[in-house]
Amino acid sequence: MRIEFNLLGNAIDSIDHTIDLLAWRDEPDDAKRLKQAVLSVAHGVELLLKERLRRVHPSLMWENVDKFPGLSARTVTVDGALWRLGKIGGLYFSDEAIQLIRSLRDTRNAIEHYSWSTTKSEAEQIVGSELGFALHFAKDELGHDFFGYHSKKDDTFQTLLEGNPYFSEVFQKRYEQRARATSDLKFICDFCHALAANPSTGACELCGHWNSVPDEDDLPF
Repeated sequence: MRIEFNLLGNAIDSIDHTIDLLAWRDEPDDAKRLKQAVLSVAHGVELLLKERLRRVHPSLMWENVDKFPGLSARTVTVDGALWRLGKIGGLYFSDEAIQLIRSLRDTRNAIEHYSWSTTKSEAEQIVGSELGFALHFAKDELGHDFFGYHSKKDDTFQTLLEGNPYFSEVFQKRYEQRARATSDLKFICDFCHALAANPSTGACELCGHWNSVPDEDDLPF
């Protein structure tokens, strides 16, 4: 049997693990569960950034591009990836997103190499906010949708929205920003409260629930 892992596949595994930890809570110890969630989402986000950088040019993944390709050489840091994606790849990251990614990196380093003390609420905020960023980045920049219609057969996405208010806030905010930027006419879903319901059918693109179609005067645009 041949075993292969590429950057995107590794990132997807880590993000999926984070989703399972937040949504289904199979680990009963909240401290262990949230620690693993922080580590998983941090690993996933770092690999998503590097995969996007690889798509600009594979050599950019290496800290020293002259050493490409060489597995013994160090890959680019999170800060380096952000800088190269912006300056060379032409991607835009808001100050908020950059701070979020850097804070997650620092938290991951503290857990892995020193010590970390926090509250349950803060840990849930870290993971939920970063997961919201990761899912949108994966879809917008890498073409991977963690919650397409094919995966709405279970309650994972709805459980995430209801179980972590930080994830819900960040994910819905980013979705609504995209909807406005692309001039998509949507109305607010009665179930997940995101600006994601189709005005023609009433179907919500996020949670999959069906709403009553509002009158034209009630639409937000």
